[in-house]
Amino acid sequence: MSLSVCFISLALLCASAVAQVKVGLDVLLEQGDRALHSKRLGLITNATGVDRTGEPNYKRLLQAGFRIEALFAPEHGFQTSEEAGKRIQSTRTEQRIPVYSLYGKTKKPTPDMLQNLDAVLFDIQDIGTRCYTYISTMQLAMEACAEQRKAFIVLDRPNPIAPIAPQGFMLDTAYRSFVGYVKVPFVHALTVGELARMIQAEVLPSLNLRVISMQNFSRQRFADEDSLFRLIPPSPNITSVNAMLLYPALVHLEGTNISEGRGTEQPFECFGAPFLNTEKVLEQLRAFGLSGVAFDAVSFTPQRLAGKASNPKFRGELCKGIQVRIVDRRAVEPFALGVAILLALKRTHPNELQWLSSGQSLDRLAGTGRLRQLVEQGASLQTILEESRRSYAEYEQKWKMYWLYE
Repeated sequence: MSLSVCFISLALLCASAVAQVKVGLDVLLEQGDRALHSKRLGLITNATGVDRTGEPNYKRLLQAGFRIEALFAPEHGFQTSEEAGKRIQSTRTEQRIPVYSLYGKTKKPTPDMLQNLDAVLFDIQDIGTRCYTYISTMQLAMEACAEQRKAFIVLDRPNPIAPIAPQGFMLDTAYRSFVGYVKVPFVHALTVGELARMIQAEVLPSLNLRVISMQNFSRQRFADEDSLFRLIPPSPNITSVNAMLLYPALVHLEGTNISEGRGTEQPFECFGAPFLNTEKVLEQLRAFGLSGVAFDAVSFTPQRLAGKASNPKFRGELCKGIQVRIVDRRAVEPFALGVAILLALKRTHPNELQWLSSGQSLDRLAGTGRLRQLVEQGASLQTILEESRRSYAEYEQKWKMYWLYE
């Protein structure tokens, strides 16, 4: 074997070794925890909560001798098969373990649900954007555990878009809702374990919190750059890391009468409407000089897709639209892209573009009324981005305090 081939083989071996992330679940199963074995445990999870082989966390924990007495399911359900906004019913597993819904009659564990538990585990794959409701579920559960004096344990998992720096307006608590509950910027750049540390330190100091950290995680890598990353869609319309990267840009369109691609095979990667003048919108978007993305004119017809979109905008109507292509992940600024799309639509279709629920829908998603107000005022992209940066300046100074990984 030549010297150059040896060097290449060694480099590939080292890269593979570095990339093999062990999530908190894997670490707990490998290292064990005798004290925790004696505790009655609840587990907040869904289909994303698997070990490195793809085995569900609750089954692996039961096999390892942990006492899983109750399960809790967030939005999209225990199997992540329900579309956004659909109420989830409580049920049971084949082992007769109760699965309590945290997206039905209540979004916060009740005292009755926690009554016979000593601690609650949280093991769900987040996607790094504030309005994605799994972190709202986590903070509400942390609040419930603090009130009932139960321990809260986070089995940490990667932030799939970790290389993307914090961006977007800080949550204005006047606009707090279930799609904006944790006080962080729109793109928060933390893992769920790091977020839990921040929430405990700043909001719930009485909570008995423990985070079981990952091994070999690097915030310099996107999740699918890890050789062992197993992508299980965290919700029906998020099926790739690229979709996770574009979600914080196109999700704002949920607050408008523009399709965000639901009812197609590429939700949150395209947008459009029957009335869209794609040439004018493309001209505006390209003039912004956004980094990391390119745009193409497309057409699509949203359809009812079981479990994904029961009644998408413009169902059955031909939409003129725009496809967003990622050409350089590390250069993408999702929030800037989202603002640019709103500005381009407002400038080219001032009469056709509408805010749903008189703007309240967009304000809840954005966690502030300022984004909509600035778009309506015709502010420049730079002006909006500068104001958003000022809103999270304090966060930017302190967020690294809660890092578990360099």
